[in-house]
Amino acid sequence: MDQYYSHALKIVLEAGELLLKGFKSPKEISTKKNDKDFVTQYDKLIEKTIINSIFQLYPNHKFIAEESAANNILTEEPTWILDPIDGTTNFIQGFPFCCISLALAVENEIIIGIVYNPIINQLFTAQKGKGAYLNNEKIQVSSTEDLNNAMLGHEFYSTTKIDIRKFRGLRSLGSAAIALCYLAMGAVDICYYKKLKCWDVAAGVLIIQEARGCVLDSTGGEYKNIMDADILAACTRKLADNFLKLKDNNFN
Repeated sequence: MDQYYSHALKIVLEAGELLLKGFKSPKEISTKKNDKDFVTQYDKLIEKTIINSIFQLYPNHKFIAEESAANNILTEEPTWILDPIDGTTNFIQGFPFCCISLALAVENEIIIGIVYNPIINQLFTAQKGKGAYLNNEKIQVSSTEDLNNAMLGHEFYSTTKIDIRKFRGLRSLGSAAIALCYLAMGAVDICYYKKLKCWDVAAGVLIIQEARGCVLDSTGGEYKNIMDADILAACTRKLADNFLKLKDNNFN
């Protein structure tokens, strides 16, 4: 795992230079599934660069990646789960919350997570059993248990009917990967997502777990299927349980 991690970290840091260059440069923008589902030449370039770099080192490894999603199949083989730019709309708009998100799963378990936002120089990392870090400093979730003291990380398209008066505040960053990492460092207390993809959350899930947080499926059950991105992540199990009571009574 240490070798995989050191190689992946170097590759992501180098790819971050492409993201930073693209953030400051004109972009070729097109759409995919709908007119709000954007992609740029930098999404494709960063994905290709990372996959090619890993493939040269580990030709037998598998890949699940956003821009080549048609071929995404999870097996028990070492599989890299990649979002080359999580927050592409932010990237296009010049809003500095976008990142590279890369995870490694082996035997259906995430063992490495890296989320890198070079625009504001935030590098979140985790290896299974070794803790979570921001720029090499160890991080940990908050101890919040009550909804009225909790900051909710949320994307408006992913759920409906949330009464924000029940929370201290709500933040929608336009990048689930970043929001999950902010939960890991204690800036956000709870995140609830539906209608996302595994590459949006895989790295962030491990980073939260290694920061002593709680990750459940969206119904409150054990999070087992890493291909399912419908998740509830919280700093404490009690906060997650309080949220589930609210969810059952108020929204889907």
